[in-house]
Amino acid sequence: MENSVNQMVVVVGPESEELDKVLTQLKIQVHRADTFKLFKKAFRKHRPGVLILHVNDSTSEELASQVLSHIRVGLQDKDTTFIVAHPPQHMPDALNWIEEYSIASFITLSSEKLAINQSVIERNIKAWQRFVQVTEQHQAESNLLMSVAHLHRNNNNVNEVMLQFMQALSSIACASAQCRIKINAQGEGTLTSYAPDINTLESALTQAFQLPTLPAYLHRALKEKKPQIDLLPSAEAFSLLGQILSLKLSSYLIFPIVVYGKVLELMVFFIDESAMESVSMRQIDVISKAAEQLTMLLERKESERRLKKQCTRLKSALIELKETQEQLAHSEKMATVGQFAAGIAHEINNPLSFVLSNFGSMDNYLDSILNLQNLHDQFLSAVEMGNQHRRDEIKDEITHYRGQSEIDFIYDDMREIVAQSQMGLSRVSEIIKDLQSFHGKSKQSQLDLKTLLAQSLTLLRSTEPSNIPIKTAFSHQSEIISNAGFIQQILTNLIKNAYQILEINAISEPIIEVSSEEQGDNLYISVKDNGPGISLEQQKRVFDPFYTTKTVGEGTGLGLAVSYNLSKRLGGSLLIDSQLNKYCKFTLVLPINADGSPH
Repeated sequence: MENSVNQMVVVVGPESEELDKVLTQLKIQVHRADTFKLFKKAFRKHRPGVLILHVNDSTSEELASQVLSHIRVGLQDKDTTFIVAHPPQHMPDALNWIEEYSIASFITLSSEKLAINQSVIERNIKAWQRFVQVTEQHQAESNLLMSVAHLHRNNNNVNEVMLQFMQALSSIACASAQCRIKINAQGEGTLTSYAPDINTLESALTQAFQLPTLPAYLHRALKEKKPQIDLLPSAEAFSLLGQILSLKLSSYLIFPIVVYGKVLELMVFFIDESAMESVSMRQIDVISKAAEQLTMLLERKESERRLKKQCTRLKSALIELKETQEQLAHSEKMATVGQFAAGIAHEINNPLSFVLSNFGSMDNYLDSILNLQNLHDQFLSAVEMGNQHRRDEIKDEITHYRGQSEIDFIYDDMREIVAQSQMGLSRVSEIIKDLQSFHGKSKQSQLDLKTLLAQSLTLLRSTEPSNIPIKTAFSHQSEIISNAGFIQQILTNLIKNAYQILEINAISEPIIEVSSEEQGDNLYISVKDNGPGISLEQQKRVFDPFYTTKTVGEGTGLGLAVSYNLSKRLGGSLLIDSQLNKYCKFTLVLPINADGSPH
């Protein structure tokens, strides 16, 4: 800190041998000005803290008055220290000057007072240095707290604010060098920035810290999560650093940046031996308080960041939810198709995967057959050329290759592969035919509930493979004309739900009943299972979009909502009747005399 204090003294007035003797002994830098103009120029350029006014006659006394008035009145400078030096025979109006201009000291220039005069000037210079140090310390403390407040008030880049904080902390700690060490999840460190900007400083710091592992004193700060100040643990480890900086480093300050109990980085400051006396308990206390404030603000910033991120995600989810609800309201069929997309893909993928796998085997078999064909071509060529020896060699190769490649097995397996591939592709064709009757644009036709049930079970075979028996009881007599595709979608959803409930709850003797009956002008088609049932509270919500009684990952909550909307489009309704631990029954009510066309 002392190096930052301007130790120049400006002497205003005529030359004096006695004054020169005093200043020579002090070994300080002196600038002289014997006119007011030269004084103002020197004051602007050097900004000295101590001014010595040599007064030995009325002219020099008038010059001194001009200087005092300019500094104290004109510049409103109350801090500059004034010393008035005068010979014994000329004494200025001391009391008036002390009262009006706050003169620090008066010295009488004589040989016998040489030592006293040196002591007075030296004391005033040191007082000025202490004043500057205290001022700079207060400014550093203010900058430190302001950098924290800056983070509190602004949404600036956090890294920029942290650099400002580091610079302020470096000033208050009287540091000669500093660096930042980023800490990863494994507790290892990486040097991210350093000052002063010297090319060899980075390698010297890395070597001194032995990064990426952390020495004990850094690890202690990492563990205790609070500022540490102490003597350097090893002079040898930091000797190269001291040579680069041309300083005698003696102490360090480690400042951990903590957010939610986790140390994100360490700020390390190196203090020169000459600056150690400038570090006081007051500064350490300010640093500790700044650490607490910075931690709270960083945690608040992190909370705000997480909250904004969560808010953005919630907005996106809300938009997506609205889009899904609109899609569900305007296109129920697409929602139902989405329910079965994975199952249908799986059902088609099984035979296709089998066929593709067969093609792989066929490719290998063709390689074997082509290789054998190549040997036969070579054999025929040898026969035509009459090369008996080559013919016998190739014949042996053919015999050996047939045995090694199992060519007879290949011929038989190829026929089997072709037959199985035909069966697989036929299965794909059957699935597509079943799907053609499932879409919502199917024409109005007479309902055949047995056929619709069989097609629904075929669609469910891949996604819900089950041995649960299905009992049917169709008792209606009237011919019903309606949209078979919509009714099949409803049946498929209801049976799929029944399958899942019975299997999830491991019912000992599960059974599903599908029945129909006429009551007045309506046809009632019911799907009933002997599962655990649904409570009255849950029954109020089962037709709500995205509501499901299944565990997470077992259902989407769209099947019954889609079925309910389809029943309305058919001019009917979908009802629920259930008793806990006994049964659950869904009933599709359709008007018999209506044309059943979608609304």
